[in-house]
Amino acid sequence: MTNSVSQSLKKSVAALAVAAVLLPTSVAAQSLEQAVATALDTHPQIRQAFNRFKAREEQVNQASAGYYPTIDFDAGIGREWTESPSTRRDGLNDNYDDNKELTRREIGVSLRQMLFDGFQTSSEVERTEYETSAEQWMLFASAENVALEVSRAYLEYLRAGQIVVLAERNLESHQTIFDAVKQKTDSGLGSTADLSQVTGRLARAHSNLISSKNNLSDATITYKKLVNVAPADLRIPAPDAVLLPISLDQAIDMSTADHPTLKSAGNDINAATAQRESAKGNYYPQVTFDLSAGWDDNLDGSDGLSPFGADVGGNSDEVLAMVRVSYNLFSGGADSSREREAAYSINESKAVQQEAYRDVVEGTTLAWNARDFLSQQMTYLRQHVESAIETRNAYEDQFKLGQRTLIDVLDSENELFQARREYLTAEYDDLIAQYRLLNATGQLLQSLRITTPEVWLGDDSYKGGVQ
Repeated sequence: MTNSVSQSLKKSVAALAVAAVLLPTSVAAQSLEQAVATALDTHPQIRQAFNRFKAREEQVNQASAGYYPTIDFDAGIGREWTESPSTRRDGLNDNYDDNKELTRREIGVSLRQMLFDGFQTSSEVERTEYETSAEQWMLFASAENVALEVSRAYLEYLRAGQIVVLAERNLESHQTIFDAVKQKTDSGLGSTADLSQVTGRLARAHSNLISSKNNLSDATITYKKLVNVAPADLRIPAPDAVLLPISLDQAIDMSTADHPTLKSAGNDINAATAQRESAKGNYYPQVTFDLSAGWDDNLDGSDGLSPFGADVGGNSDEVLAMVRVSYNLFSGGADSSREREAAYSINESKAVQQEAYRDVVEGTTLAWNARDFLSQQMTYLRQHVESAIETRNAYEDQFKLGQRTLIDVLDSENELFQARREYLTAEYDDLIAQYRLLNATGQLLQSLRITTPEVWLGDDSYKGGVQ
């Protein structure tokens, strides 16, 4: 019976060894690149960021409208009751009432062209362009972050699936041992204590499998939330090693130079500076060219009838062309207050940029440290697996000679399962750390060979925008 238990142990251990290196393979496998591309097409965060960017573009158009003339047309008709010095004078001369009720008609068209507005229009155009560029960079930052989330979910799903495989093999191993011990106990040759012990270990193996399946279910839900499709036939991705920095200093230099969040913050500073220049426009006069024409009839009680009975018509027509200058002399200190407000906004934007800089450096350093320490840790985890295999094999041989108890064998089996699971977890953590590092340096989309849509470049090339 000892030999039968030993043979069962050999089979279960071999199965676990195979399970540790199982990788999903499929011709029609969904790659990480495909998953990220799908997420960028459907993720609500990307759509929100894109629509914010397009809304900013329309603000540029609104500001640019200040360079063009405004043309207005107005017309009206209705009854007008008038009592004025002229109607009372006409009443005295003609023995009529001192008021008149006439049908009033108005038609007018006017044009106004800004000639000089203290550089407010140009400053507003510049401000809105920088704000548009800031939103454009945030769109690309959102895409980078979504790509990282998808990469993490992709790898978490693969890891959870592999741990389920390990747990299933572990359960099969314990079930085989349980069956052999129970058969031996039922025949009267085994100890009930051994059966009780292996029963408890079998229950824990069942619990481990249920927990692993629960984690796989959670990983599936997370993946579907991000990609909008269920995971199917995923495969292990390989980060682009060429784009990975070779040192922490290089990683920080790359992240602070290329990260889209920092570029967005820089554009916010420029936008706030342009806002201050626009506020200074209130210190200058406003110069406009006005052209208008009006064709009116029966205005203000004047119908064109003279005291002598002659009718000269009630129409009143005019054409006006004027260059006008308006200059505010006092506004209660509002103009200087607006300039100071804009100055504070510049300082706020600089503080936001400094905070973003620190966040980027922190994220880059954390990603680098994670990869660095995981690389060191995996060396020892690998040794742990190798030692656990040797120990398991040795205990198996000693068990056949009666030098080891069944508990020792079960402990070595569980130790090997835990060692392989920890090593598998570290392997995927290392992959995640590499993608975190690519994200921190603003190169994740590039490393995945993801081509962003042309519409993300906008309708025009804006100052400080993505080229």
